[in-house]
Amino acid sequence: MNYYYLIILVYAWFFAGAQSVVAQENVLPTHEYYTEEYIAKIYIEEPKRALQLLDEAENLNCMPSNMINDLRSRTYRNMYMNKSAFVYARKAYVIDSIQGTDPSHLLEMTIDLAEISFLLSRFEQSVKYATEGIALARKNGNKGSEAKLLFCLGENKKVLGLKREGYAYFDQAIDLIKGESDMLSMQILSYFYGLKMNYLLSDGCFDEVLFIGLEREKLIHEMADSRKYPDSYIDLQYSYVYIKLAYVAFKLRKYEEADNYFRKYSSTKAALTPDGKCDAAPYLLLTKRYKEVLEKCEDFKNVLRSQDTLNQQYLSVLQKEVAAYSGLNNFKKVAELRESILNIVTHMYRDEVRNAALELDAVYKVNERDKQIAKQDFRLKMHGIFLLFAIGFILLMSFFLWKSWKYNRIIRSKNKVLVRLINEQLSPKENTDVVSESLPGANREEDILSENGMEWAENRELFSKLNETILHEKLYLSPNLSRDDLVRIVHLNYARFARMIKENTGGNLSGYINNLRLNHAIQLLNEHPNYTMKAIAEDSGFNSMPTFNNLFKKKTGMTPFEFKSAQKE
Repeated sequence: MNYYYLIILVYAWFFAGAQSVVAQENVLPTHEYYTEEYIAKIYIEEPKRALQLLDEAENLNCMPSNMINDLRSRTYRNMYMNKSAFVYARKAYVIDSIQGTDPSHLLEMTIDLAEISFLLSRFEQSVKYATEGIALARKNGNKGSEAKLLFCLGENKKVLGLKREGYAYFDQAIDLIKGESDMLSMQILSYFYGLKMNYLLSDGCFDEVLFIGLEREKLIHEMADSRKYPDSYIDLQYSYVYIKLAYVAFKLRKYEEADNYFRKYSSTKAALTPDGKCDAAPYLLLTKRYKEVLEKCEDFKNVLRSQDTLNQQYLSVLQKEVAAYSGLNNFKKVAELRESILNIVTHMYRDEVRNAALELDAVYKVNERDKQIAKQDFRLKMHGIFLLFAIGFILLMSFFLWKSWKYNRIIRSKNKVLVRLINEQLSPKENTDVVSESLPGANREEDILSENGMEWAENRELFSKLNETILHEKLYLSPNLSRDDLVRIVHLNYARFARMIKENTGGNLSGYINNLRLNHAIQLLNEHPNYTMKAIAEDSGFNSMPTFNNLFKKKTGMTPFEFKSAQKE
């Protein structure tokens, strides 16, 4: 009993003197720091402090063990110490599996193990965890986690040389969360776009890279406009997409665009970090700025060298340096680097073989030989079932792809017809007939005479002059055009001005002006197919892209982008 009283007294003294204790060094901080929320906020910028807090929390037993190991794994992964990250993620996974009380956290750990195994080139392990995690994600109805694991499977397939299967998994993952508006799904989608761009770049599919890059840029714009994401995150996303767009634009010989994208990348804060500098290496190699490549790789190389050099990231940095020194004709340095690369690859292979042997030895120590043989037989049967399922799945996916292709073909055909009809309608009259187009029954003389015909005739004459002025001076192209500007031209009061517009156009002033702008936009799309949609909208007098898109679709039955695409076909 005296022992418990002593603990109570110690804790009472601790909380009573909390402020003085915080001010002193080498004294444990208050318990408000021993929470998942707090440590998750600091582990990226203060990894050492995060690890210290986790050790203290473990000693004080004030956080669950699975969460402590989870946060340790995240911290080490952020420090590029992937082997340590795997060890702690595995510990958290085992605890969750035994307890069975938190399936959502078990799923998170399964995802981490699949991804870290891939980073450590343990592809068989990665596929195992990914397959296990997909089943768990579908059981929990977690689309985001399922998408992550599908993408991880795709990466494994791609690295193992199964390119077609890899891209199929990528597309499954993207389609699963595309269109979701929650923060996490949009972040995951941006991440997937970036990874797929990398793989397409390595395969030389530059047009597809450009398309996905522009899609990702639009997605980042949406996230930035929502004001829901930290500025540092948005900055990092912009740096990723702009350096890739710069590279692919240069590959496609769009040199001005490439230079513009590189300036945008260089203006981000992320471009000044060690790994951010290294991201610029492919573009600098392409533009033959070899010395800049070596300078930008040095910081990130030093970071990895102080941690763990037996991984793909360090090999990637060395390979960039090899390319740079080759460009500088420094073949002695190239030979040295290639020898280092060979040594690292050899050590990685030995580690993989040793780990596999240790794992097999552990299995034989835990299980009897007969049980192990029975388990292998069961695995063979499951493998056969999986193959049948995979064949059925591929056939089903082929059918859906064919249906999707057929549907898209019909839509494209309809869009072509609409474009032809719109162009035929606009070509003889353009904006000059906007009045007669909008006004039904304009020649009903008897009705006019019976309903204040003199005012109507005067309104008609005034509108004709106003319309001629608007068209001749192209006033409708000004986004700041207001009713007051036009009222001053015809010298009418607001009520009669509105009545005049109604009598001569069948609608209101806004509809009349927007119709002129849309006709101008269609003309620009026909004459300048290389203009961007933003340029078309601004040149036509629209200062809001959503408004432009909505009005254009209401008038033509398709979006400006669909109209432009149909024009090209």
